[in-house]
Amino acid sequence: MLYDNPWLWFFSYLGIGLLLGTVLYRSDFCMAGMLRDVFLFRDRTRLRHLFLAVVLTLFLFLLVREVGWQTFDSPAGFSRGSLLGVAGGVVFGIGMVLAGGCVFSTLYKMAGGNLAYVLVFCGIIAGSLLYAELFPWLQVLEQQLALAGPAGLNQLWPQAARAASWLLVAGALILFVTWQRQDQWQLPSASEGYVQPWLAAVFLAALNAAAYLLSGLPLGISTAYAKLGAFAENLLLPAHVAQLEYFNRSSLVVRAGESLLLGGAGPRLDMVAYTEGALLLGILLGAFFNALLLREFRIYGRPPLRQGGAAFAGGVMLALGARLANGCNIKHLLGGLPLLSFQSLLFFGGLLVGAWVGARLLPRIILR
Repeated sequence: MLYDNPWLWFFSYLGIGLLLGTVLYRSDFCMAGMLRDVFLFRDRTRLRHLFLAVVLTLFLFLLVREVGWQTFDSPAGFSRGSLLGVAGGVVFGIGMVLAGGCVFSTLYKMAGGNLAYVLVFCGIIAGSLLYAELFPWLQVLEQQLALAGPAGLNQLWPQAARAASWLLVAGALILFVTWQRQDQWQLPSASEGYVQPWLAAVFLAALNAAAYLLSGLPLGISTAYAKLGAFAENLLLPAHVAQLEYFNRSSLVVRAGESLLLGGAGPRLDMVAYTEGALLLGILLGAFFNALLLREFRIYGRPPLRQGGAAFAGGVMLALGARLANGCNIKHLLGGLPLLSFQSLLFFGGLLVGAWVGARLLPRIILR
């Protein structure tokens, strides 16, 4: 934790967001597409880029821990896990396929002028508001389904987890070298300014590690959507928003020196606004500026009614899934998995099931 001035957090995360928006837009690094292609087209080409991002993040986290800059024994932002997280992963996976993107890729695709992702964005906001209404009942269910024990493998078997992590990194390195010799990293593209997905994976891992060093938290953005929805609803129904428990709790706690900085989904400027909110804004601006720079920005993609309905419903499911699992795909796959969090392992299992179900549903919805 480097500072206790909220505006320093804001500009740091805004900078990370601008870089992310640039890299994601230029590479079209879309986790939804990677998983969808596996189940829908049996194409695993881009899955290796996701694997690279996860393993490289694991390596950077391990390296930072060995140097002593940060301790990863207690993964900040991750609970001990709940079976509700599996359900969240399933819902998120289905929504990801129906929407054609996740909470990150929706931003850079919308910033390029794609109207379909405006519907997904609105769906995420609507789903976040729906979760706020259901929160008291879902919180009780989450507690009933909570798992006993530590938050991750690093707490359960510290030395064994550390050894297994280094073995995984070493094994993955051999695999990466093999792919390099077989020329399987590069994807053909004639687009100006295109960033290869493997390079985007490297940038994503590095930026995620930078965010973790800053705040003790890996990258995440789903609560920022809920905060946007809270601000919008507060303009119309302030009394109702004020009585919702979800909007009155702190879900983010950051220790900066002697200060304790709090944040939540409610309509106020707090640490969620200065971190996740700044990240969301940065991705939008970074992608938009690059679309203009490459002369690719245009308004397009007005979907047919059925496809538009699927996009909006997918956005709603993305929000509900992320809230049920206390995080999105980026937070869990590129944050929790490298930290060996049980919560993230449960989410990942559910996400695979959800992506498979979504790949079965999508053709029936679109082609019916």
